[in-house]
Amino acid sequence: MTMKYRLLIEVLFKTISYTGFFIGLWLLIRPTLVPLINKQVRKYKNYARLRKLQLKENAKEYRKKFYFYRHLDMLLGSTWPWYSDSSVVYYFIFSCVLFSVSSAIYSRVINFSIYSIFLGVITALVPYFTLLLGLSWKRSETSYELVPAVSIMLGKYRVNSKDLYVSIIDTISEMNQQKMLQKSLIKLASTIQSHRTKGDLEKAVDLFVYQIGTSWAKQLGVLILNAQWEGKDIEHSLSNIVKDMGKAQEILEQQKSTNQDTIQMGLFIPIVVFPASLFFLSKILTSGNFFFFQFKTNAGLTSFIITLILCLTGFVTSLLLRKPKNEI
Repeated sequence: MTMKYRLLIEVLFKTISYTGFFIGLWLLIRPTLVPLINKQVRKYKNYARLRKLQLKENAKEYRKKFYFYRHLDMLLGSTWPWYSDSSVVYYFIFSCVLFSVSSAIYSRVINFSIYSIFLGVITALVPYFTLLLGLSWKRSETSYELVPAVSIMLGKYRVNSKDLYVSIIDTISEMNQQKMLQKSLIKLASTIQSHRTKGDLEKAVDLFVYQIGTSWAKQLGVLILNAQWEGKDIEHSLSNIVKDMGKAQEILEQQKSTNQDTIQMGLFIPIVVFPASLFFLSKILTSGNFFFFQFKTNAGLTSFIITLILCLTGFVTSLLLRKPKNEI
C-alpha cells in the first residue's frame, strides 16, 4: 500500500472516530445540557423584556419631568431612522465622548485651553444642530405635502364610511410624490392599528404633529384623537382645514417673491464674499504672516471663528427662507 493511500485511510479513520466521539458525548450530556440552555435562554428573554419595559417607563417619566429630554426624544424620533426608547441616552453618551475627544485634539493643536473647550462644545453641538436643520427641512417639505394629503384624506374619509384608519391607509397608497409625509403617516397608522392605551395614541399623534410643526398639523392631530379614541365625526372639520390651507398657500407664494433679495444676499455672502476676502487678504499679506495672524493669534482666530459662524448662520437661514413652512 502506497503512502498516499495510507494517509487517506488515516484521515478517514480519524474523522469517523472524532465524529462518533462527539456524537456520543452529545447524546450523553444532552438530557442535562439542553434543558439548562433553554432555561438560560428563557431567563435572558424575560430579563430583556423586563428591561425593555423598565426603559420605556423611565423614558415616559423623563418626558414628563424634563423638557429638554422630551425635546431631544421628539427630535430624534422625527429625524433618526433607528430611533428607540434608549436613543436619548445614547445621544448624551455620544455628545460627551465627542466633546472630550475634540477638546483634547484642539488643545494639542492651538495650545489654549479656553479656546479648546469652546471649540469642543461647538463640535459636540454639531450633531444637535444638524438634527435641527434636518427637522427644519423636513417641516418645510411636509408642510406643503400636507395640503394635498389632507384633501385626499377628506375624500377617503367620505368614501370609507368615516373610518379614519382605512382612510389614512388609502391616503398613503395614493401619495406618490409626498415621500416624507408618507413615512410619518405610516408610523401614525401603525400606532393607530396597534395602540393599547390612549397614551400610546397621544404619543404617536404628538410625534406626527412635531414632525410637521404647523398649526394645521396640530388641528389635524386633535381631529385624529377625537375620531379614533372618541369616535367623533370629523368630516366638517377636515373640510375647513383643507380650505384654510389652500388660502394660506396662496399668501405664502406672494411672500416668497418679496423675500428673494434677502435670500440671495444670504447665499451670496458666505459662498462668494467670505472666501474671496480671505483670498484677497492672503495676496496682500505674505502667506506666512497671513496664516500666522489668522490661525496662530487669539484675535485672528477669534475673528475667523465668529465670522465663519455668522456666515454659516446666514447661509442656513437663507436656505430655510427659500421655502418657508406652509403656515400663516
